[in-house]
Amino acid sequence: MSSLTTSIALGSWVLVTGASGFLASHVCLQFLKRGFKVRGTVRDPTQSSWLLEGRFKSYADIGAIELVSVPHLGADSAYDEAIKGVAAIIHTAYVTNIVPDPNDVITPMVAGIRSIMNAAIQEPSVKEVVFTSSALAASPLVGGIDNGIIGRDSWNDAVLEAAWAPPPYGMSHAMANYPASKVTAEKEVWKFVETNDLHFNVNVVSPAGLTGEPLDKKHIEGPANWVVHAYRGNKAAMDPMPASFYADVKDVALIHVAAVLDPEVKNARLQCWGHSAHWNEILSVLRKLRPQKEFVDDYPDPHHLEVSLDQTESVALLKKWSDKPDKNGWTPLEDSIFENITNPYLEG
Repeated sequence: MSSLTTSIALGSWVLVTGASGFLASHVCLQFLKRGFKVRGTVRDPTQSSWLLEGRFKSYADIGAIELVSVPHLGADSAYDEAIKGVAAIIHTAYVTNIVPDPNDVITPMVAGIRSIMNAAIQEPSVKEVVFTSSALAASPLVGGIDNGIIGRDSWNDAVLEAAWAPPPYGMSHAMANYPASKVTAEKEVWKFVETNDLHFNVNVVSPAGLTGEPLDKKHIEGPANWVVHAYRGNKAAMDPMPASFYADVKDVALIHVAAVLDPEVKNARLQCWGHSAHWNEILSVLRKLRPQKEFVDDYPDPHHLEVSLDQTESVALLKKWSDKPDKNGWTPLEDSIFENITNPYLEG
């Protein structure tokens, strides 16, 4: 592994919230491979026992990974016990419910930020905190709309108005609540940074669409597994989002790791959107990889999102911290799609 200087000592405990998630599970694995210990928070450890088996078993056998229950991320003092003795926190957990009432999504997300940040303030061992935000916090990522130039101060504030529109709550609220929760939660993170004299560093990592290897079957069935939607021809999921950005989950996990370990990354808002792509490009790769399978027809008038952003810092971290011999930055989209569909969990 890399011999680079790290901001926390080798062998330190790292807290990863929502550890059973697609991205979070890769974050856990990469820290373990680098010689750190991982404490993962999950709603129910019995439902996430796969994190102690398979690829993780050798680490579990030596006590390098453990799971703790945090059933309600927004509860007061939810993380007070889990945070004890950790050197770093990666807060990936989010409210997964797609429901109309913003009070059931946005409110607990913000409460979760307050809970974990207040716990970190009280724990002297904490040196680094990384929050997983979303590209949707900075941009609507809607095809055909000018998303503009994304910078440090870019915010998708329009979605807040949609989410908090007066009741009765309907589907428009449900679709707006997730991005609105990310906008509000990330702003709450930076509010903590600005209004408190913190003894730890804070960075934010903002991915767009994720592709790549699932570590558990539930990662295949998730609503945000865009490649699987295209593989199965799920037009209901595809049609509203004709174009987006996609990065390999291992790349985004590595940026989280680097945001913790790199002493030079301070107060960063790391956009790691990866490759710009539309459905026809993804379908073309799928046809190449699975020539015997029929896929949905190409979309007429394909186009990329009209958005400009600087991912230089994220790519530099990939090259600096990668253990790959080529160190070329983003994993090619075709390679990532291959890993997405070549696994024991995808059928048909």
